Amino acid sequence: MNLRFSPVFQSQSIFAIAFFSTLVVISGCGQPAEVAQDEPSPTVDQAAEEVTATPTKRMLPKPQPVGSSVDSPDDGSSETSVDMPEESGDDAPSVSISDPLTDEEQKTPLDDYVGPDEIAAKAFGSPPNAIQMTKTNLWIDRKKGLVYADGYVAMNEGPLEMFACPQGTKEHESVVATIAKANEVHAALLAIDAQPGTPVAYHPDFVPATGQKIRVWVCYLDQDKKFQVTDARQWIRKVGTDDVMDVEWVFGGSSVWKDPRDGRNYYQADAGDLICVSNFTTAMMDVPVSSSADAGSLLYEPFTSRIPERGTPVRLVLEPIAVPSDDDAAKNSDKVADGDGDDSAGNSTSLQPPTEEVLGNQ
Repeated sequence: MNLRFSPVFQSQSIFAIAFFSTLVVISGCGQPAEVAQDEPSPTVDQAAEEVTATPTKRMLPKPQPVGSSVDSPDDGSSETSVDMPEESGDDAPSVSISDPLTDEEQKTPLDDYVGPDEIAAKAFGSPPNAIQMTKTNLWIDRKKGLVYADGYVAMNEGPLEMFACPQGTKEHESVVATIAKANEVHAALLAIDAQPGTPVAYHPDFVPATGQKIRVWVCYLDQDKKFQVTDARQWIRKVGTDDVMDVEWVFGGSSVWKDPRDGRNYYQADAGDLICVSNFTTAMMDVPVSSSADAGSLLYEPFTSRIPERGTPVRLVLEPIAVPSDDDAAKNSDKVADGDGDDSAGNSTSLQPPTEEVLGNQ
């Protein structure tokens, strides 16, 4: 049967043949490509043997002195082969990334790592006559009006915005990290009748945080296992001076934010703003003065020489400072005039530091 094609179809066919011929010339220079023969895939054991057959060098960035520029290898790659330090003698072992773990490395697996929070949780006993609020090492003593919160030294040198934060939040800029969350500490303060106020406000005008004043004591054991206690403010000083922080913290109370997506409520200080030295609208406790959180304008810094090493377990003791009523103030004023009163009544200077018994039976 004779087939006839239209001139248009013939011209299109010729054009297509020419086009694909050009592609073959460009991509393979006119040479037919070799067809790869199917080969069986190597097994896992065969692949492992190929990797471990020849010790390899560890690929690490080329070490450079501080302040020097990094020279790229001549071949333009971003990595350079670095020979690991060799031992002296003919029997120096070669180092390979395929080498098995040493006996010492096998005895210290990562799963056995104990964090500072775990150490702090077991460092002290329960405070005497105290009620445990949560399993996160938080207690209250309603009779004495005290809150106990365990934690550890998180930082003793560097930019400072908080004295204390919940663990796992802002430890890089806090002296102490507590095991308990901020909302739990807030609840504990309410349980001993501490009176919250309001966080700092910036608009339309600056208004410092308000609330009942709270003294913070830090109790711990030094390197000689001797009991130490200090006013937390002694660990904080004004930037560039030896003047310690001289204002008391106030119980601002932070705030609750409702997520519009799921309707859940979030206590904002849980993100890190537990006991602040820079003003935050989300702070649970704040300083009642203007204290910038801008990196170049921080008012306070750690008093490094007075702070123990990082990881040291501590027990914070929060003590609300009584606010005398007008009647109490008038009665005490009359007694002072008669020589019988205490002119420090209601003053934070009359507070006495905790004794060693607050650490419980160790």
